[in-house]
Amino acid sequence: MAKVEQFPDQTGENNRTEDITKQKTRDMSEDIKRIRETVRSDETQKWQGTDTGLPDDSLLMGSGTKEQEKEKPKTPSGAPNRGYEEQIRIHRERIRYYRILGAVSALVVIALIALFFASRHYNRAEITKVRDFVAEEGSACVNFGGHVLQYGPNGATCANTNGRVKWSITYEMDQPIVSISGKVAAIADYGGRTIYVMNTKKQLCTISTSLPIHKVCASESGEVAAVLDDKTTTWIRLYSKEGKEIAYFIRSMEENGYPMDVAVSPNGKTVCVSSLKLKDGSVVSNLSFYNFGKAGQKYDQHMVGNFEYEKEVFPYVRFMGNGACCAASDSRFVVFDTSGTEPKNSINNMLTENLQGVFRSGDRIGLLFTDLTREYLYRLDLYGKNGKKEASIGFTMAYNDLQICGSRVYINNEQTMQIYTLSGREIFNGGFDRAVKVLIPSRTLWGLSAVSENEIDKIKLR
Repeated sequence: MAKVEQFPDQTGENNRTEDITKQKTRDMSEDIKRIRETVRSDETQKWQGTDTGLPDDSLLMGSGTKEQEKEKPKTPSGAPNRGYEEQIRIHRERIRYYRILGAVSALVVIALIALFFASRHYNRAEITKVRDFVAEEGSACVNFGGHVLQYGPNGATCANTNGRVKWSITYEMDQPIVSISGKVAAIADYGGRTIYVMNTKKQLCTISTSLPIHKVCASESGEVAAVLDDKTTTWIRLYSKEGKEIAYFIRSMEENGYPMDVAVSPNGKTVCVSSLKLKDGSVVSNLSFYNFGKAGQKYDQHMVGNFEYEKEVFPYVRFMGNGACCAASDSRFVVFDTSGTEPKNSINNMLTENLQGVFRSGDRIGLLFTDLTREYLYRLDLYGKNGKKEASIGFTMAYNDLQICGSRVYINNEQTMQIYTLSGREIFNGGFDRAVKVLIPSRTLWGLSAVSENEIDKIKLR
């Protein structure tokens, strides 16, 4: 009789065996799931931590689930891994670094180029005709704020260095006199009664006077001071750039003396007059200052200062900006501080050599002497508005004109030109292939122009 094996029911031993088997299966599934999650986490961290900069799928798609956000790898501090943001920051820092490096490199190149041209010496000048510019007989040509001003008995003309006429006026004068300050000019007939005021663009106004004109002085802002002669008295009138009278004052020949020179500050508010008179049989000079602003209204006839010098003649006074005024005699160079209402004598330099000429440009002035060392024919001493000597330039050329323009000094006659830096270094010394009447410097060596033989030329240094 065969033996029959009976299987236990669900509550028996076989049931427990089945439960154990199922539990092992579930445990294996959980292990597999943890392994997969670990691999996925490692892969995510690998993509986010490498230098490739590639984002994970959730960043590319822009749709990460909450479970994925929870499963993002953590840094040792517990914060989320910021490898992608770090790569952006590093990239931006690199761009900033290269930009700064490029800017510094460009500045270095510019500095080297500037140093090259600043230290370069030129040996010849090439002159090229730009345009015809016919000079009238008996007229004079001068540099007018980088333009060409031609004036004579019958009229005046202003043209730029390309030959284009900016304005032209006609008049009749026996002895025209001109005053130029920056880009403003005043032309009058000595002994006449009309003043023409212009800038480099147009005519500003025409001024008519009731007394004969002895001297005129234009300011850089357009005001004009006129010294009018009335035999025993002198009238000094100040006009606006529109031609209206701003102020006037009267000076007695016996009390104040004969006016030698007059200067107007750039803002048109302060006037300095140099006068010469006899006192007790001796020559005496007066330098008088007048302020026509609000501060000068409380002073008698607006006179805010007067300085007297015995046995000296001051034929030259000029403002060096609104805060300084200089005056030169045959034995003295003085600078006055005019920054306040009442001027103060700030610099008083005695001269031991014969003064040959005075040249001004902006806040710098040059005093020309005969060189006593005989190494040169002339010596030009350059002074700033503080009255201190900045440099000396020696040269041997017989000159027709000397101009201080920007950072250079230009000396020329009809056949030769010399150019120096303000420190005295020679930049150019050479001749022209034609007669040059007027040299028109600019603030750069590339902008040199000239008027020669009824034409306007460009000068290129080689």
